Amino acid sequence: MLAYPWLERPREYRVSPRYLAGPTHTGDPGLQPLIDAGWNFSRDDLGNVFVTTPDHTVRCGYLPEGDRGPLWVISAHAHAFAPPAWLITLDLEAPPEIVGDFTTALAAAHATAPETVVAGDTRIGNDVTNQLLREGWRIDPQPSATALRTPDQLVTLHRRRGHLNHEAEMAGDGERWLFEVGPPDHRWYAAASSGIPAELLGTLTTAIGNPGAVERYIRPSHLDRLPRQAIAVPAAPTPLEVSRVQAALAHSATPPRATASTLAYTTATRPPTAPQRALAGRSR
Repeated sequence: MLAYPWLERPREYRVSPRYLAGPTHTGDPGLQPLIDAGWNFSRDDLGNVFVTTPDHTVRCGYLPEGDRGPLWVISAHAHAFAPPAWLITLDLEAPPEIVGDFTTALAAAHATAPETVVAGDTRIGNDVTNQLLREGWRIDPQPSATALRTPDQLVTLHRRRGHLNHEAEMAGDGERWLFEVGPPDHRWYAAASSGIPAELLGTLTTAIGNPGAVERYIRPSHLDRLPRQAIAVPAAPTPLEVSRVQAALAHSATPPRATASTLAYTTATRPPTAPQRALAGRSR
């Protein structure tokens, strides 16, 4: 153990699956695709950031200094002064790369056919369910909802059935689609309201379930703060680390199980969501 752990230098690791990597303390990966597409950028005195289409019909807020609620809020409106037609939120622990995948698709869809971004189909539930089942997700029917889970059980998508009050959904008091991501002690949430276009819901689902790796700068002594299901591999291990791993493997007929802590010093080739209130669970 270091005598002065605060002097330990962070190192670059590739963390997978990326939905367990946590945030990066910057919203750039999620905001940049919208700024590159020519959307308007502004921020308040606290540091919250707002990006909108030039016609103000689609809006994205990155709210690290918000009083309560999610870190990310994305909404679409029929016109600049209309109430939101649909709403997406992601909480404080959502990796911004996931938001970036969604905002990239959102910007492209708005540039090609702006009307399709607002006009959603309320009958998309079965289509999304069938698509996820084809991709290997498992279904768990429940009395008022359907739960779909990835094979590793670390991502669950709850789909509420029946009528939901639109105003309540827009206020964050309920949601048609709720993602629960990660193990219980490292869980984060994302939600999508009724009315979201099927293509955008599909993009959000794919982005959240993507098991690829992302880069994170982490102090080696802080690796145990990651969920135990996460794998962290140094982006550039030192020669000493390489020699230590080679020596350990040479003396072990049965290599140890790969975990976040052991893989942190192992070289590797870089790989090419009950009642509505209870389910929400997205308080700051």
